[in-house]
Amino acid sequence: MEINSHLANRLLLVFIIFSTPALISSLLRISNIGFQPIMGIQISMYFISAAIFFFRKQVFYKFKAYFITSCFLLLAIGGMIQFGLFGAGILLMIMYTALCSLLFDRISALISIAVGFIIITSIGIAYITGHLTYIVNADEYHTSVNAWLLMLGTTIFVATNLYIVLTFMSSQYQQSLTELDKQVKLRTKAYEAEKIKAEEASEIKSQFLANMSHEIRTPMNGVLGVMQLLRLEHPNEKQNTLIDTAIFSAKNLLRILNDILDFSKIEANKLDIENIEFELQPILDSIYSNVELDIDMKGISLNFINKTSKNTLWTGDPTRFYQVLLNLVTNATKFTDTGAINVYITQKSINGVSYLTSEVVDTGIGMSTEEINNLFQNFSQADASITRKFGGTGLGLSIAKRLATLMGGNLTVTSKKGEGSTFIFTIKSRSIISPLVAAKNPKIISNDLAPDWSNKRILIAEDNRINQKIICAMLKPTHALLHCVNNGREAVDLAFNFSPDIVLMDIQMPEMDGVTASNELRNKQFNKPIIAFTANVMKGDVEHYLANGMNDCIPKPVDMNLLYRTISKFLQSDQRS
Repeated sequence: MEINSHLANRLLLVFIIFSTPALISSLLRISNIGFQPIMGIQISMYFISAAIFFFRKQVFYKFKAYFITSCFLLLAIGGMIQFGLFGAGILLMIMYTALCSLLFDRISALISIAVGFIIITSIGIAYITGHLTYIVNADEYHTSVNAWLLMLGTTIFVATNLYIVLTFMSSQYQQSLTELDKQVKLRTKAYEAEKIKAEEASEIKSQFLANMSHEIRTPMNGVLGVMQLLRLEHPNEKQNTLIDTAIFSAKNLLRILNDILDFSKIEANKLDIENIEFELQPILDSIYSNVELDIDMKGISLNFINKTSKNTLWTGDPTRFYQVLLNLVTNATKFTDTGAINVYITQKSINGVSYLTSEVVDTGIGMSTEEINNLFQNFSQADASITRKFGGTGLGLSIAKRLATLMGGNLTVTSKKGEGSTFIFTIKSRSIISPLVAAKNPKIISNDLAPDWSNKRILIAEDNRINQKIICAMLKPTHALLHCVNNGREAVDLAFNFSPDIVLMDIQMPEMDGVTASNELRNKQFNKPIIAFTANVMKGDVEHYLANGMNDCIPKPVDMNLLYRTISKFLQSDQRS
């Protein structure tokens, strides 16, 4: 139908173009022969056809088809009257027959052609018998009955043959279209089936990765938790070094896990980028803390040169900004054995758009042009030997590049073999001047620095016995009254008797999960803060927790400083209220 409609549009245009000279000719003859009825019909059809062509998308195909054949029929009649069948009449009648065969199915075409022949024959007879007159020079044209009958017979013969040929071609054409339509439907159905399979496979992969993340993070919570607790026991220098090494290695394992999860989300186009206000200095402090052990062991220096205003907030995704910059600084640390790593933070404006730029300059091993070309490929590193010597998945910089692009910026590198590398990381970000500078949160390095919550009650819902011991050991220096339960059902049953000031709620628990327990507590008018305490930390998961009555989320493995800061925030808020 769409192909036929396209053909009708073209024929309308052809009619408008080729009827223009005839229209002009008729208008010029008005002064000699006067205005004839056929001229009014001709002028009307011309302007109607122009209007239909102008609004061709709104006009139904069948109407266009009938109108076009009517136009060519009128041309045929006009040709007969003005010039006789020796001229345009026979030609236009054949063209009319061809149009009917092309634009309609077999029955409609036969009806249209029959109507056309009846009209033309009637007009011819009326013209010969004198019932229809038109002012012409009779000596120039054949108007005898014999001539009319001869030419009508010839026209019928030619038109009949033309109709047979064209309808056969049309039938073949329609058959081909039908077959093509069947093939398209079959392929579309197959494509949709494959699409469903691909979506199911992607969903299974995402679920598998989420489960793997949870299963890996749960035991890692025990490892990192114990290391953090050991650090509080005043170890000697050698023991402290061993603990820091274990923590560093465990965090590297988590970084690899995060790389794989991010890669999966980017490939599935499910990675969301936030646009919120954040402070830059805590991010820089955290990055320094993450690589502090490594730079001390190597004897190199790490310097952050922040050339932006100190009292400035920035817009963007602080988590992803931190992730990319940490990756760049970690890489620079990994490949630099002597010298220094300098990180220059500046603000630039390009075409009126503000960008936050981080330039990481190291004095490490550097790279050749060929190695740079492979640098941002998935599962690829600058040199195959690097994987053997330094480790890594080869995903970090690939993900960093994509994250920079998603944040409206870019990640580029310049390097020279043996002379170090320079990575320039930009994100689209506006600066907001704030008179308030975020208060520093002290880093808990001994029990003496733990907050005093001796008059507070904390309810912990956690089914894993090791995690129960870890979280209780972390909170013990605060002198809070702690109570552990094994699932959400026990948490709901105990909440009003124990009257906790805050609830730490695991998500995946037997009998009743954390989300269901949180909903039940809120339905029973429990108004104290509930903090998700879980290894499921994807953004969608956290949003789900917050939408179901929880106030915040602490990811596993638990960072003790983050644990204290988060609980303090809610306890202080509760105390003020």
